[in-house]
Amino acid sequence: MFGLWYEVIIGKLITMAYQLTIIVPNVKVNKFYALWANDPDEMLAVDSLVGLELLILAGFIQSHYLFSIIFGAIAHCIERTIASLLIDNYETNTQLYIPISLTLFTQFMAISISYAVLFDKLGIVILNILWISTCVISIVLFFWLKHTNEKWLQEMESPRRKRSFTVSQRFQVKENIRALKLGKRLVFCVLGTMVVSGTGIILVIQEWIPQFLCHFVENCVFLNPLWICPVFMYSLPAWKEQFKKAFPSLAWIKRERKLGVVNVEPVEDVKKKRISMETDVHFIQLNEFWT
Repeated sequence: MFGLWYEVIIGKLITMAYQLTIIVPNVKVNKFYALWANDPDEMLAVDSLVGLELLILAGFIQSHYLFSIIFGAIAHCIERTIASLLIDNYETNTQLYIPISLTLFTQFMAISISYAVLFDKLGIVILNILWISTCVISIVLFFWLKHTNEKWLQEMESPRRKRSFTVSQRFQVKENIRALKLGKRLVFCVLGTMVVSGTGIILVIQEWIPQFLCHFVENCVFLNPLWICPVFMYSLPAWKEQFKKAFPSLAWIKRERKLGVVNVEPVEDVKKKRISMETDVHFIQLNEFWT
């Protein structure tokens, strides 16, 4: 998923090249900040697409990035829902048709809607319904999964349980809860970004705020990994501790506060092994989460 960030950076650089007239099209573009236009007088009329190929490509890949994030969030919730329904042997199943199907679904929807947006096949109302409904469905699925798996875990650990659970079922429930704990901050961080960005886009399109603020809205959309990545770092206590130590500004403040104090306490091998194990598990879960 984060690989798509390079895609949107390339698209933005191409757009900036047109804005700064580094690439000069055959038509004069007066407004680069209009996100949407329903009035034909505000639309750019062109006789040919010659010279605008890169601009069209940039618009497409930027839209593809946005809709990949939107449908990627709900795809993760659907994947964990399937894992809960197939509680017997989901994690041990070597067949990849479920993640492949979800990936194809995500990309099909992202590419199709990006094409429709690029060539004005969808209205602004339908687009708003898409991202709002996606947020609502993702939140509902997340809380349903959390409630269901926690209920199963309580039943498994209860000495008065009436239902017997196999080892694979116990493993699957604990794996679901682990994945939900990891994905909790990530999902809500992504959904929060979608809500803030989507609301800003609506305000700009409806002209309820000055049009030049679309640049701030655009940066909020495109720079979201800058605050999502720290959420990754704070997902595990060991990562959080090492991130604080490695962050330059925090380390500088720490040195200023503890002037002349040098910590020579050796790091225990057990602690190193624990951090290494948590790191390995963290990367495995991140790989499952974003693939």
